[in-house]
Amino acid sequence: MMPAPAPVRTDILLIGGGHAHVEVLRRFAMAPVPGVRLTLATRDLATPYSGMLPGLVAGAYSHDEAHVDLAPLASFAGARLIHGAVTGLDLDRSEALIDGRPALAFDLVSLDIGSTPSPAGIEGAEHALPVKPVDRFLERWEEVEGRAVEAGGRFRLVTVGAGAGGVELTLALKRRLAARLAERGISAEGPHFTVVSDMREILPAYGRAARLRIEAALHRCGIESRTGVRVAAVGPDGALLETGERLAADAVILATPAAPAGWVAASGLAVDERGFVEVGQDLRSRSHPHVFAAGDIAAFGARALPKSGVFAVRQGPVLAENLRRLATGSGSLRPYKPQKRTLALISTESGQAVASWGPFAAAGGWAWRWKDRIDRRWMDRYRDLPAMPGAEDMRCGGCGAKLPADPLARVLARLEVAPREDVALGLGDDAAVVRPPPGRVAVRTADQFRAFIDDPWLFGRIAANHALGDIYAMGAEPQTALALATLPHAPDDKLERDLEALLRGALEVLNDAGCALVGGHTAEGAELALGFALDGHGREDRLTGKDGLQAGDRLVLAKPLGTGAILAAHMAGRCRGAWLGAALAAMQQSNREAGEAFRAHGAAAVTDVTGFGLAGHLCEMLRASGRAAVLWPDALPVLPGARDLIEHGVRSTLHPANEAAAEAFDPEDCPVLFDPQTAGGLLAGVPGDRAADCLAALAAAGYAQAAVVGEVLPGPPGGLTLWADAAVQRPGCGTTRR
Repeated sequence: MMPAPAPVRTDILLIGGGHAHVEVLRRFAMAPVPGVRLTLATRDLATPYSGMLPGLVAGAYSHDEAHVDLAPLASFAGARLIHGAVTGLDLDRSEALIDGRPALAFDLVSLDIGSTPSPAGIEGAEHALPVKPVDRFLERWEEVEGRAVEAGGRFRLVTVGAGAGGVELTLALKRRLAARLAERGISAEGPHFTVVSDMREILPAYGRAARLRIEAALHRCGIESRTGVRVAAVGPDGALLETGERLAADAVILATPAAPAGWVAASGLAVDERGFVEVGQDLRSRSHPHVFAAGDIAAFGARALPKSGVFAVRQGPVLAENLRRLATGSGSLRPYKPQKRTLALISTESGQAVASWGPFAAAGGWAWRWKDRIDRRWMDRYRDLPAMPGAEDMRCGGCGAKLPADPLARVLARLEVAPREDVALGLGDDAAVVRPPPGRVAVRTADQFRAFIDDPWLFGRIAANHALGDIYAMGAEPQTALALATLPHAPDDKLERDLEALLRGALEVLNDAGCALVGGHTAEGAELALGFALDGHGREDRLTGKDGLQAGDRLVLAKPLGTGAILAAHMAGRCRGAWLGAALAAMQQSNREAGEAFRAHGAAAVTDVTGFGLAGHLCEMLRASGRAAVLWPDALPVLPGARDLIEHGVRSTLHPANEAAAEAFDPEDCPVLFDPQTAGGLLAGVPGDRAADCLAALAAAGYAQAAVVGEVLPGPPGGLTLWADAAVQRPGCGTTRR
């Protein structure tokens, strides 16, 4: 018998994926602490590295090169990953608040959430483009840049703020726009860029030698600098200076001094005059010793550190060690000692940079190469991390593994179950009592699987959505659900919180479906698992099974394939955050509207694509219907990253068994057909003359990647072939050469 993991004794919550927190994750991956559970709650699944941001903007780096992908890093660290923006802290209850989901409990919490440019009393600041959050800035800049190119380069930009960040970003944007214009054969002399600051000089925190070199670079690039004057207002057509002068601009960028998220001060933490968390040398809050802060959000009292990533990077090792020591009670905490002087490498023109060290400065291509080497070396630390196993304890099995009665009762009392008149007795008794609707037949199904993500709330949503797929495929209405939950070993209070998050996530889906949760069973186990036994009902003459396919039907798939490979990659720490995010979104999409669209357009055979993959479930339909089919591989909708992962050998453990069942063609001709799906889409046979209208209805219902993927043929029964060489007509898609 395999021993169980050590019970969770201490929950450490990391809020934000900043430069210090990625180092905490790396160090906990290298040396896990038995009984300590790490959770990362983050708005974004990828963290931009500040040192590479100008290069990213200018086109010197790709998105992946300039971002730390938090999904594989959290996976290697054994950390739960919660994709959501924290909006507050309840320090009395030791909870972090996230809109739209249950609060996250913690024993220790650390903030590394960065900052955003301060409006600084500028009227109409909402008309400007703040440089942070970076992802939103880049999205909005794409639109601005597109207008500049369409205008033939007649474009004016004003950057408010002349610190290193604002100046370096403006230089990068000028290079980027010049490259875009050159692609169109347009002169780069047209755009006019201006940097404005209320300080007497640009880069006020730097020495005179560095400022002179940066000013020279601005002059060479045709960028004007206006210092010693404050921007009073921003409007759609430019910026108004406090002197009354108006600077006409097509876009205004806000690169003013940093400001913290408003919820930080509202939480009751001790903050400085600007709202940043006051911390001591050990990086702990001066008012709440179980709260840490690092990076931009931290304030160090008398010595005000610049809001620069170079300090956050140095704070990471100290923060990791102090969290470890406080969680385990092993010694005094380490002090963080800020470096008295830092090396700054500021990129200017393409392949050029200025190096600044106190009063000394130099410039040239060597400085850019040095900067590039340092930045890439830092990024390399957060890739290809090994997973390290933790210590394990033994736990009881059988009924001794049931969750304790008190926390279970408290959770059930807090749940809000959607009422149904046909449920005579629901939660709380030994069994549920349900009245079957008159004139309807019962439709029953069950599903259960182990967790593939560490977010219990999100896992609950997906598990419920997956289980409901069978009911919707049959053309039935869900009625009641029994939950079967297994939770990792932990003290009662932690079990209670995890169970509540799990069931709240599931209830959001069940309640939306009109399906009443009427009971279930809970137990402790080595890992999180959840399943449902569902009852539904429907008119017997209107149910859609697998046996109704007719020759000439078009095979319509409502949702994209690829969740098996993506989840396998995530569990191995090899999945990009963007790929995981797309898969999680697809798995949360209900099949209810798809089932309604299929029935409205004459589908007589429907199934949900799950563990056996598209090929396996389609073959079941073909054998039951006595038909054959042809599939069009290039018409298959596939999630981002899935094909690439499968081609590189990243496949679900069920994939080989699905391939072994293939008889009609070589599995390598289209391996995504055998990828097992979680909460996959419905597959239906729709009469050929109604397929185009069905696709339009699916698109209107939110199934953006729904597609006609094949056609039903007369026979032989169960035959399945791939058609890649003939010209075929697909309703709604035109004629495509295969």
